[in-house]
Amino acid sequence: MLKDTGDTRCGYVALIGATNAGKSTLLNQLVGAKIAIVTPKVQTTRARVTAIAIEGKSQIIFVDTPGIFKPSRRLEKAMVDAAWTGAQDADKVALIIDAVKGITKDVQRIIDGLKKYGRRAHVILNKIDIIKRDTLLGLTQALSEQEIFDDTFMVSALNGDGVDDLRRALAQQMPVGPWLYP
Repeated sequence: MLKDTGDTRCGYVALIGATNAGKSTLLNQLVGAKIAIVTPKVQTTRARVTAIAIEGKSQIIFVDTPGIFKPSRRLEKAMVDAAWTGAQDADKVALIIDAVKGITKDVQRIIDGLKKYGRRAHVILNKIDIIKRDTLLGLTQALSEQEIFDDTFMVSALNGDGVDDLRRALAQQMPVGPWLYP
């Protein structure tokens, strides 16, 4: 157990995004274990999944939320509400975007929701291993114009590219305090 010596950090990071953006795959990479179910089927994650990663003296508690989309049924509304609750309760919010699909209607709806709730976020562009560089740069520019993102990270959750850098950056941004799960 790491004692609170004044330099330990601990906080929550909500992973939000549209369905099938790669949130669960990224979570599994971030914590180094298969915690979340990963399938090509949409809306596989129906409730928040929590997993913990240790990076140096930081404990990061990741909350994998259901995909955010325009709900049409009561169950879907409950899933989307759970995702927004996770985002509101977290110390940091990370919006995972499928870089191949770009800014879809669902992604724009999420960005608008973040603005509505006054939440800044990190943007994580996933699937960079299968997108052309010029397309990726254009997407990055379009997202920076939204003016709600603190940082942009580029990862491939499937093969792990960029994930270690992301985890290290998030660890440094966690609030100073004792670990919640010793």
